[in-house]
Amino acid sequence: MIVPLAAVALATAPLAEAPRNPERRPVVVQVEVDRPLRARLRIARDGRAVAFTPLEELRPGTRRIVWRGGRGPSADGEVVPDGGYTLQAVTAAGRGLPTTPAAVRVDTTPPRVGIVVPEPTVPLSGAGLGLVVRDRDPEGLQARAVVRDMRDRPLAAGGWAAAGDTLTLPPALARRRVVGPVRVLAEARDRAGNVATGGPVAWAVQPPAGPARIVRRVRTGKPYVSLTFDDGYDAGAAASILSTARSAGVTVTFCFNGVNAGVWSASLRAAMRRAAADGTLENCSHGYGHRTGTGTSFAQGRADLVANAGVDRIMAATSVPFYRPPYGAYGPGLMAAAGDLGYRYVLLWSIDTNDWRGRSSAQITAQVVGQARPGSIVLMHAKGNSAAALPGILAGLRARGLRPVGVGELISSGTPTAG
Repeated sequence: MIVPLAAVALATAPLAEAPRNPERRPVVVQVEVDRPLRARLRIARDGRAVAFTPLEELRPGTRRIVWRGGRGPSADGEVVPDGGYTLQAVTAAGRGLPTTPAAVRVDTTPPRVGIVVPEPTVPLSGAGLGLVVRDRDPEGLQARAVVRDMRDRPLAAGGWAAAGDTLTLPPALARRRVVGPVRVLAEARDRAGNVATGGPVAWAVQPPAGPARIVRRVRTGKPYVSLTFDDGYDAGAAASILSTARSAGVTVTFCFNGVNAGVWSASLRAAMRRAAADGTLENCSHGYGHRTGTGTSFAQGRADLVANAGVDRIMAATSVPFYRPPYGAYGPGLMAAAGDLGYRYVLLWSIDTNDWRGRSSAQITAQVVGQARPGSIVLMHAKGNSAAALPGILAGLRARGLRPVGVGELISSGTPTAG
């Protein structure tokens, strides 16, 4: 797996002898001593002394004097500026001694690294995606990906490798079957040991390639359920759902139709982007409109899904690999179109609240809390009655020891099933 990353400008002054001086890692200098004497290290730049280490009693043989990067008469001041320095061991009387190394380059300037993610659109293909590293030091720059979940909890870190044009996501993500939105940071390390971090950016980890599959629930040993909300024609309800979810610190999944975007105000669009970025909202495609069904052809299904990419752009988060077909209706053409565009998981549900029939918030709450089990996927709509029911649903699930999570986290926790 690879992640699209960044235009990266890396400013380094590599030299293997240079310690990472902000941590005062030492420069170890070897001195040849022919008789017992007192000596110290003179550190100079452009011929001018900038530091002296304290005098030490040295016995005959090859001895070591350590400089930790400080300046001043006792080398215990602030770290010297980056640049080249000469090193000379001298006796108390001022006689020079053979010194190895005779010069060092101090480098405390970390590389600069940033991450740029392509605009989230469908189709989403793995081809050509990767970390773009510019102005890298070909002699020694290393990079790795560090991945955290959308609530900023650590998931995995890759191993350091020579920086190239792409940065591989940690293999541990695939072993743990992680799918859906995560946060990715790029770390870069130069030969001097300076480390810099770029990001984080949101990225959707994709499952292995394969045909689309129906998911009604997940077999899991964890107390997870997913609350999903369809359509998006009631902007006020959508805003209320996000506010409630953020206050409770839970993730909800929105499966919205692009045809409804015309009623979304600038403030709601901003709220959805913010919620997708902080892990409150997970994006799932519902197609552009309720115009697909069991007889939908491949071409029709593909066009409908591609048209809904506008929702992804509004939320600044790809909906791939999650698709909720309107009415839960699908046929061979629609399934093939979903798989062709990377929608590996065609989400149905194990609990249908039928909130669109005008049920009260109390009825919706009682049904969800009473029927929810680990692995349940709950179908609701962004409607006023379900928005009003959400606080009670969250309290009831919590009392039962159940935790609402995004569909991605739910699928990653177990085995998705159509049964």
